[in-house]
Amino acid sequence: MRFDRAALREVVSISDELGVLSFYVTVDPRADPGSRPAWRIKFANDLGELRRRAEADPERARRTAVLKRLDGLERDFHALLDPSRPGVGRVLFAPVGRDEARTFSFQLPVADQMVLETTAYVRPLVNTVETAPPAGIVVVSRDGTRVVDYRYGQAEDLGGMRFEIASDDWRDPGGPSRTDYPSHGTPYRDRFEKRVADNVARLTREAGQRVAEEAANRGWTAIVVLGDPPLGEILAGELNGDVIQLGSVAEPGSPTKLVERVRPQLEQARTRLGALLAGQARDGALSGGRGSLGLADTLGALNDSRVAQLLLDESREWSGRCAADGLLYPPYATPPGNPEITEEPRMGERMIERALDIDAEVIVLDGAAAEALADVDGVGAILRW
Repeated sequence: MRFDRAALREVVSISDELGVLSFYVTVDPRADPGSRPAWRIKFANDLGELRRRAEADPERARRTAVLKRLDGLERDFHALLDPSRPGVGRVLFAPVGRDEARTFSFQLPVADQMVLETTAYVRPLVNTVETAPPAGIVVVSRDGTRVVDYRYGQAEDLGGMRFEIASDDWRDPGGPSRTDYPSHGTPYRDRFEKRVADNVARLTREAGQRVAEEAANRGWTAIVVLGDPPLGEILAGELNGDVIQLGSVAEPGSPTKLVERVRPQLEQARTRLGALLAGQARDGALSGGRGSLGLADTLGALNDSRVAQLLLDESREWSGRCAADGLLYPPYATPPGNPEITEEPRMGERMIERALDIDAEVIVLDGAAAEALADVDGVGAILRW
């Protein structure tokens, strides 16, 4: 199943009173399907441990349902572990009480684990896909453009624009004549090449405008332009946002190969965006504006549905408390009215769920971007108001 933000929201909505099984595994596509590589052995061991925990469940109905569901997922497990299938990182979500399962695969590794909770466990999924937020890659030459959309570890060739140069009326007549050399001394072929160059420049600007529209429609956080100057510069001049211009590539190859060529630049762009957003959250919070810093203030903003972008350090985990009405609180907080409340050791998971429920964006911070919030629990937000 193809992954996008809409799919993530659907996954977050998966719940079951008996539990939801969440499986994450990274496979080696080079492995022999009949072999027993380390990742396959680990999956089998973790599955055995999950079964033992289920067998120890004192609640008979849930124990029986979980074990029966695990038995019914054998075919799904076989597909999940099949190295010949597409993708390196594999994810499977299966409600215990319903005969349905959702799977995703990525050209990115995931953190191997199995979790049984009342909702789908999505934080490892969010951490994985946020390493590759939506971006565009454009290759430009005198022949035209090629555009690739890259998001969440998947690269898609979008085609491009072919430059058709109308030059029939400018063919070299075969030899110079007096009229070929005007008074300023420019030969016919020079004038011909200038005409072609002007047309290519015009078409490149038009292509850049089309790419700008594509970027806005697809929500690209960065655009990498591959092409020798001046064409790369002309096209980049039509774009907005974080535009990275590189030299051309002799053999662009598949969309995946193009992504590998520019991966360092995309990773740097992700960090730049995260640092920018962390700075905005800090400035907004310190000025009394649209920003929050730290766990307590951000949970309050989530409870009030004021969060537009939730910022989380990818390496942090938080604990807190959850009220029966779904509101979230920091550790040791006493909600007004003393409602029924439970301790929550995975507050990061609950924050992501709440953010997606109120249609907020979740941004996972790495490197310098995460350091920008290190002194405030590694969490902040940009607010709607």
